[in-house]
Amino acid sequence: MVRSLRLVAALALLATLVFGTGTVAADSGHHGRKILDTRLVGLPVAGQVLLGVTGGGRPWTIERGRAKLYADGRLDLKVRGLLLGPGGSNEGTNPVAMGRAIVVCNGVDKVMSDTVPFSPDGDARVMAQLSLPSTCLAPVVFFGNPGGFWFAVSG
Repeated sequence: MVRSLRLVAALALLATLVFGTGTVAADSGHHGRKILDTRLVGLPVAGQVLLGVTGGGRPWTIERGRAKLYADGRLDLKVRGLLLGPGGSNEGTNPVAMGRAIVVCNGVDKVMSDTVPFSPDGDARVMAQLSLPSTCLAPVVFFGNPGGFWFAVSG
């Protein structure tokens, strides 16, 4: 009986090591593990401040948005239909020609991407290699204007 338990324990340990190694190898083939994969939501209230990043001067709505962030600093962010929300004559438009991603790690470490084109229809894509801190806990990804005001945030 004791031999049977030892055999089962040894097989369980071996299986854990084999499957654990496979997972690490798969991650290393994809330029680092994914630390965030989330949708984006629009700015609900003008000027809202989150983690030291100030929202734009008007609410923004978004048709859809997604951000994927990897531990090695790779970021893939897409926004579609990110437009000014209710409250002004230019509601449903995008008056901003360029945008950028802003990533906050550890609640305080802020890193910004280069600027990218931001279409009049509210579409943009950021594919960037960012210099994240060695540990990036609880990352939050924003999309906003070149000045660093946000219009959409991971959520």
